[in-house]
Amino acid sequence: MIYSSTKALLLRYFPAPAELFTSLKTPIAQHFIRTFPSPQLAARLDLEQFQNFAKQYHYVHYRKLPAVLAKLHQPYPQADQGIILASQQEAQLLASILLEMIAAKKNMLHEIKILFSQHPDRDIFASLPGTGEYLQPALLAKFGDDRNRFPTASRVQALAGTCPVTISSSKRKQVRFRKSCDHDFRHIVLQWARTSLRQSVWANAYFSQIRPRCESDSHAFRYLGNRWLAILWRLWQDQIPYDKAYHLQQRALRSQPKSI
Repeated sequence: MIYSSTKALLLRYFPAPAELFTSLKTPIAQHFIRTFPSPQLAARLDLEQFQNFAKQYHYVHYRKLPAVLAKLHQPYPQADQGIILASQQEAQLLASILLEMIAAKKNMLHEIKILFSQHPDRDIFASLPGTGEYLQPALLAKFGDDRNRFPTASRVQALAGTCPVTISSSKRKQVRFRKSCDHDFRHIVLQWARTSLRQSVWANAYFSQIRPRCESDSHAFRYLGNRWLAILWRLWQDQIPYDKAYHLQQRALRSQPKSI
């Protein structure tokens, strides 16, 4: 909400800072707004001054500064001076709030990493292909510590919204997208499904197999996420980390034709 308010305010009186850096959500963008809150102040900047500003706030893309400065000096619609005077203090205030939020988020993520490293189930979630330092604790938080909470894999799949809803009657059966679920959990699992393609041969093979039968990539990722949740549930219940070789071995055994 604050980001969108800041962007709307800038577009009203000083649109350049909204487009200078990779994102308005970066600290360097907020420092720029606080330091140069008006078009007049920004117009006086030369390359040396801009480089000193970037160095002061640890901007890492130092070679891009000439191009960024050129973008700043492009012609933009000019707001009335009264609007500029009325808006620049509000922009500085919003930038200060956003910087505090960014710092608080950074500290929180650092604390999460420490707590995750100390958790007894850490090795289970850290072993999952495609997960990183944020998806691992996110999945752990959604599973929790109480293994009786999810006595079957289908319970956790339903909570995450990766499995569909089947509605049956005497005359017909319908399979529908599951709308009622933990939407944050579903987002986490879909992210995991996507990133698992970078590290898992099995995930790529399964995705290629089911994608032609799906309506969209998102639909296929729900299928893949659903399978990953079943695997993770089993690991979580047995309290063992993921073993790629063992997983592939078991799949190969199950795919063999049964003897008569």
